[in-house]
Amino acid sequence: EGQGLLPLEVALMTRVNSAPACPNVLKLLGWFEHPGRYIMILERPDPCQDLHSFCEENGCLDESQAKKVLMQLINALKHCESRGVFHRDVKPQNLLICTDTNEIKLLDFGCGHLLKDSEYKEFAGTLSFAPPEWFRSHSYRAGPATAWSLGVTLYKLLSARRSPVCRQEMANIQL
Repeated sequence: EGQGLLPLEVALMTRVNSAPACPNVLKLLGWFEHPGRYIMILERPDPCQDLHSFCEENGCLDESQAKKVLMQLINALKHCESRGVFHRDVKPQNLLICTDTNEIKLLDFGCGHLLKDSEYKEFAGTLSFAPPEWFRSHSYRAGPATAWSLGVTLYKLLSARRSPVCRQEMANIQL
């Protein structure tokens, strides 16, 4: 990122937040440059906390709660896709839950990229949420990778445990 260039994270959030906005994506209210970095001003629902912390404090979600979370997350990700944005780091830590309404908001587009039809050859995100094909061939496509991270997220919300497979097992999974 050079001086005067729009940071990718800001560009992605601007795209995703353009009208009509999605209620399940955190709003970017503004941003400014600061020497050597940029600062974003984001919506902060109150009361809220990230979904990982929420589950640590309250235990795993029941099936009904998990379904509501998943539907909202799918809504957010479909919205991102419609705007040409690939989030690349879907996980409970990147979801806010408004604790009084149970509304979910997707945040942290720092690993994101513009959506493309071809394969991604560089990984960005959290390895424990990476799709099996990344471990096999060091490439992946946006749609299947997003579906995989949704599944791992759902597993974590329902079980409050780490992913059930290790990297070596991931490389050997037959799809």
